[in-house]
Amino acid sequence: MKKVRIVLIGAGDRGTTYANLGAESCPEMEIVAVADPDPVRRNYIRDKFGLDEESCFEWGEDLLRLPKMADAAIIATQDKMHYEPVIKALEKGYHVLCEKPMSPDAKEIVEMGKMAEKYNRIFSICHVLRYSPFFTKLKSLLDSGKIGRLMSIHHIEE
Repeated sequence: MKKVRIVLIGAGDRGTTYANLGAESCPEMEIVAVADPDPVRRNYIRDKFGLDEESCFEWGEDLLRLPKMADAAIIATQDKMHYEPVIKALEKGYHVLCEKPMSPDAKEIVEMGKMAEKYNRIFSICHVLRYSPFFTKLKSLLDSGKIGRLMSIHHIEE
């Protein structure tokens, strides 16, 4: 079976987790390039996935200036930094998996969706709930000590 080739833009906790989980659960997935300004994170992905130095970039913009080298891009940069690499990746012809929230700017969110439609690309958002009202309130209550000391959390979403 043909491998699904992935470029990873943003190798922090989320990006690294998606890359590792994808590789563990989907042997057809192959990370072929990484971009991250932190050399420790970038080198971790390089070593973990056997990338050569020419496939490692400090900035996503540098990676996205090159000809398309994969089927899809995982965009896991900081929340306010998703828009530019998502748009550039879609324009290049990559399918995109973007870390949530897509953007704090509603106009950018709409534009990303329009670009995915324009280029007929799959544009999927990871569903991380850290900013949802429920979890924000729970975190606030825990931090304040109003509900006691946290012992355990068991969360199931259906």
